[in-house]
Amino acid sequence: MTEEKVNQVEEQLEANEAIDVTESDDSTEEEVVIAELDDNELSALEQMQAKIEALQAQLDEKEAIIKEKDEEVLRVVAEGMNLQKRLQRDLDNTRKFSNDKIIKAMIPVMDSFDKALEVIGDDNCEVTIDAMIEGTQNTQKIFSKVLEEHGIEIVNPVGEMFDPEIHEAMSMLPSPDHEKNTIINVFQKGYLLNGRVIRAAMVVVAQ
Repeated sequence: MTEEKVNQVEEQLEANEAIDVTESDDSTEEEVVIAELDDNELSALEQMQAKIEALQAQLDEKEAIIKEKDEEVLRVVAEGMNLQKRLQRDLDNTRKFSNDKIIKAMIPVMDSFDKALEVIGDDNCEVTIDAMIEGTQNTQKIFSKVLEEHGIEIVNPVGEMFDPEIHEAMSMLPSPDHEKNTIINVFQKGYLLNGRVIRAAMVVVAQ
């Protein structure tokens, strides 16, 4: 083998060795760095690694808690929506049937009217004026009692002083027998519901 050929082979071998060293450097770099550490540095590295693992565990725990809280919030929102639907349904039923009691209480009044009409339509039944008056008065008493039991007050203010909050003056007339602003006549009674005016009494007031 000539000297020139020997030189080419040696160069090729050196090149192959350089490639092997480069590839092994990448795979063993971490091991080399660790091997070069002294005991103190190695202990510090282990402590840091342990701290990182502890922090990761805390992070995982916090993420689990957050996930649980998110699920809880979703449950609360769903329960709130269901509660809102139930309340709306109850409110609708309350509005629909709020007059149930007063309607039931007024049925006997209607029964009284029915009885009166039955008598009037019976040719064989002789109804006196006194009987009709008595029947009408009884019906009015029943109806007045129903209204009173449900917080409705009838306003019939003859002889009272005029109050613009609950009375409506239709006219004013001179009346020597009455003090000024005294109600001397009532065209139409008024009504209060638990103290609130439903309809003002329409009255005539003394000048």
